[in-house]
Amino acid sequence: MSINTIALYLLSEHPKDAARALEQFEPEALAEYLDTVPVNTAANIAQFMVPSIAVSALKNMPIDKSTKIVMQLGVERGALLLQRMSGNIRLDFVSRMSPVFANMIRLVLRYPVGTVGQAMNPNVLTVQEDLTVAEVLRVIKNSAEILHNDIYIIDHKQHLVGQVAVRQLLVSASDLKMKKMMKMSVRSLAARVNLKSIKNLPEWHSHESFPVVDHKGVFLGVLDRAALNESMNINTRDEAEPELAGTALAVAELFWDACANMIIPNQTLSSRDNKNE
Repeated sequence: MSINTIALYLLSEHPKDAARALEQFEPEALAEYLDTVPVNTAANIAQFMVPSIAVSALKNMPIDKSTKIVMQLGVERGALLLQRMSGNIRLDFVSRMSPVFANMIRLVLRYPVGTVGQAMNPNVLTVQEDLTVAEVLRVIKNSAEILHNDIYIIDHKQHLVGQVAVRQLLVSASDLKMKKMMKMSVRSLAARVNLKSIKNLPEWHSHESFPVVDHKGVFLGVLDRAALNESMNINTRDEAEPELAGTALAVAELFWDACANMIIPNQTLSSRDNKNE
């Protein structure tokens, strides 16, 4: 097995530990290294990095590669990182994305940091209320959107009118229409509501996600518990210096032993710790 293969295996299997190790180096060197690994591997590592470090690395990479990494991260995490870039750089990233992904990113970026809209996931499957079960199942089969436990039902004005559990579709008559089987949605969240107020909702502890609407009641996406926690904790993670300890340190040392010779040929990474000595 080559050193290259070993390194890529460790990166793929231990992205969190690799992130902790790679955070110790300067953005330029980190960017050059991430540019040598596959997009999905780089994205898996970037999702565990302190956001400010991930942003610095992305800005120092070739824009086409870093844009692919942001898209691989998904709308929620990608938007969180793009929020930390200046307007011109952010526009450059968005201009290179696929049209569908770019539109979803723009939707999230229009809302201020710390709001529901900024943390929501707009990549959610919606269907019209007059579709039948058979038609919805066909839509699901051909859709690239994220499938949640529920299908969200909208009217002709894009207003949320209900939801149907995916499992219910599998046991219902094929000609039954959505408006006949849907249930009322749980409480909708306004996109401009502050995230800090959401955890005080009694319903939050009994539901994994909430639909998000704009000021006109138009359905925009879903805010799930993981995205809420990520957004609430991100500033703390951004300021905190990551610690290498226990298993993380052991894996990091193994990682560096395995791939030290293939990180950046003929160059030595400049460690923050060494720089301060």
